[in-house]
Amino acid sequence: MAFRKAMLGRLRSSRPLLLVAVVVCIILYMAGHRLSSVSIEPPSFFPWTTTSDRNVSAYVSTAKQTLLLTPRERCSGDEFLVVVVPSSPGNSQRRKAIRNTYGQWIRQVDSATTTRKLMQLSDGWNTLNNEDEESIYVVRKDYLDHPSPLLTNSEVSAAGGVSQGMTRELFSLDGEHDMKDNLPISAKSASDETKTATTASVHRTRGRLGPRVQLSTFAELNRTLKGKLFFILGRENSESGVSASLMNEQEVYGDIIVEDFVDTYQNLTLKSLFMIKYITNHCPDVKYVAKVDDDVFLHVPNLQRTLTTKDTSEKLILGCLFCYVRPILNPTSKWFSPRYMYQGDHYPNYVSGTSYVLSGNVLTPLLAAAMHTPLFHLEDVFITGILARMIGVKPRD
Repeated sequence: MAFRKAMLGRLRSSRPLLLVAVVVCIILYMAGHRLSSVSIEPPSFFPWTTTSDRNVSAYVSTAKQTLLLTPRERCSGDEFLVVVVPSSPGNSQRRKAIRNTYGQWIRQVDSATTTRKLMQLSDGWNTLNNEDEESIYVVRKDYLDHPSPLLTNSEVSAAGGVSQGMTRELFSLDGEHDMKDNLPISAKSASDETKTATTASVHRTRGRLGPRVQLSTFAELNRTLKGKLFFILGRENSESGVSASLMNEQEVYGDIIVEDFVDTYQNLTLKSLFMIKYITNHCPDVKYVAKVDDDVFLHVPNLQRTLTTKDTSEKLILGCLFCYVRPILNPTSKWFSPRYMYQGDHYPNYVSGTSYVLSGNVLTPLLAAAMHTPLFHLEDVFITGILARMIGVKPRD
């Protein structure tokens, strides 16, 4: 009895403190909710203000021809995969790197040209002029039908590598690795479905030569699946047209699309919508479209293997899936999202804009939905999240 009375006395004495704590929590919650609802003033460089016209049709016309530069390469109507790389006018070296690496998979070029490059390398790096060095980023076994072996397996073994290799190293396109130090060597087929590629990557370290190798197995390129590679760009500024350097690049490669918008990070949504518009108008029968940033390496054979397992009649959005991501209200962030542009607590599930795949049958519905949806500047959220939800397609990992 004495113990019970003591406990009741303590509870009665602490009741005012509990009441105060509850009131404080309620006040803090309400204050936080009000702060989260307040529109934070965007930074000066942020173009989408409260007065900006976010009507997509004011920027992207589905009926009007707005191309400033049209690619020489055209879709033939039976493409399985079209890869579109959003790039900027000044990123010519990145485009060059892509054409000389995974772009060769997409275009399925004759091996003779690349073999000549390999022979140049085998004659000695010092004999190459600057132009040759810049044009050779990485050459690997499965870019070629019948590569010329420059190193034997025994030579690799003697250098400290593997004797019967299944070796592959992936390289970034931003110069982190010395691309001219990668030489192809022979490889054996692992099975009917996969192929092993052997590459000796020899790096100069403190005056010594030493191999760096990795073991992996990769899918084999399916050369019956036709593809195209395009780069899509905008104007450098509001008053510029197509520069002479871009015209020269187009003359050589014929794979550049330039549309009528200013090419900035905050306009990436417009760039992707113009991409969808171009493919809808010029490649209407394509099975799949891969949007790949120009600092990303795309392993085309592995993507082919993934897509050939899908039903081509199914509506698909594939990529690296993000779920329940909250908008960032910090105006100094690259991914700042003001409340006046998106008021939800979290975005719809979406896939990363670094690279994603759209089936051809979602392009027209996505573009139609965009025409009556207020523009949102974060491209991947808008295209693969907001618009995808509107057309009833769930993005997949």
